[in-house]
Amino acid sequence: MSRRKKQKSASFAAEAVTAVERKNLPADARALIANATNDITIPFFSGALQHADDTLIQRGGGKGLKIYDEIKRDTHASAILTKRNKHLVAREWECIAASDKPQDVAAADFVRETLGKLPFDRISEDLSGGAILKGFSVSEVVWKRDDNRIVPEKIVTHDQRRFAFGHDWRPRLLTWTNMNEGEELPDRKFIVHRHGVVGNNPYGLGLGSQLFWAVLFKREGVAFWLHFLEKFAGPTVIAETPYGMLSDEQNQLLQKLASIQTSAAITVPKGADVKFLEAARSGSVSYREWMEYWDRQISICILGETLTTDIGSNGSKAAAETHAGILDLLVDSDADHLSDTFHEQLVQWLIDYNFPGAGVPRVWRVRPSNEKAKAETRKAKAEAATSENAALVEILKSAAMMDDDDTAREFIVSFELTHALSETAIDRLVEARFAFSERGKRDAVLRKAAAENPAFADLFGPLDVKKNSVAR
Repeated sequence: MSRRKKQKSASFAAEAVTAVERKNLPADARALIANATNDITIPFFSGALQHADDTLIQRGGGKGLKIYDEIKRDTHASAILTKRNKHLVAREWECIAASDKPQDVAAADFVRETLGKLPFDRISEDLSGGAILKGFSVSEVVWKRDDNRIVPEKIVTHDQRRFAFGHDWRPRLLTWTNMNEGEELPDRKFIVHRHGVVGNNPYGLGLGSQLFWAVLFKREGVAFWLHFLEKFAGPTVIAETPYGMLSDEQNQLLQKLASIQTSAAITVPKGADVKFLEAARSGSVSYREWMEYWDRQISICILGETLTTDIGSNGSKAAAETHAGILDLLVDSDADHLSDTFHEQLVQWLIDYNFPGAGVPRVWRVRPSNEKAKAETRKAKAEAATSENAALVEILKSAAMMDDDDTAREFIVSFELTHALSETAIDRLVEARFAFSERGKRDAVLRKAAAENPAFADLFGPLDVKKNSVAR
């Protein structure tokens, strides 16, 4: 379809839309109907919502979220969680103004300066790391006056077990005098960062819900492994006693045999036959494979991959780079979620206190540039541009065979290659098309002269006139 036909079709569509009656916005469309107050999947306890984490409900008991702290006792799980979190805070952060207006630029400069005076990386690490493992994290802002500005003096991270949430998703502080519903908290005071929010569950769903089982099964495997090593290092001792040996003598012999692993020599009654029962098994499955399996599952759960932690025996550089890209995607997601939290809470509060009415700036964690990927992208773009230029030259060569400018223009814009060009650029191509033919504009002039004056054709002989036609 030509450019002019497309413009006509667009204008007809706009007229059709205008002719249709505009719908009004109903009142119930302005509010959330399926909210926490009527959500049958979230249990209530008085005025506070309860956790919807099945693992926490089944295994938490009196510990609550404390069971997820035990995950960090596993060296592999702790290292992988730290790795994902450190990848986030290792990125540089930047503050971008909401617009180019002077007030918005000044607000962004103020936010950038204020956050720069705080241990912003530690604050980000506490919020993100706590939410990734447990579903949510809470930090308290202690405000102070600095001349005519209100800024945070410090930001303190609290234990998640101290907080509950109401149906409005606002945090409530559990105290000794109010352990059920919790006490209401003031506005612009507590930063709440969430991970894995589904539906109306304000507690989120952290990776601890999945990691708990992997670490538990791995820990049980360690217990069996230790028992096996004990049996393998010190075989079970069996003593066959002669008939008629008294019970007291048998008990004394049993005590001596129990100390055989730490004794250089022992004495046994005459007639007693001492043997060793050694542990033996067959097959290729080992406790090490059991441990490595659960380590891989933990890595996949946290990082989405395994090769950036353990390349193994079958890994390769290409596969490791692919897995590193998956980790970057996860960290990108963590950074975006944390940016939204700061934008909606801490940065918004700074603007409310100091620059009311200004646009709220964005605080982003920027992914480090990949110079290799940039070079490959530039190379691919250069090759694509060379190919497009060659194709455009062939189009103009064909258009040069057409004497009529309107026909040549319609021919040129019929190709998708020229759809992104402006009307002015198309006009310039139509004018310059003869420069791409072998004999320039001379053939077009001769064809026009032959058509207007038959004597010219008789003088110079017949011309191969292919007016307004081209082999396509």
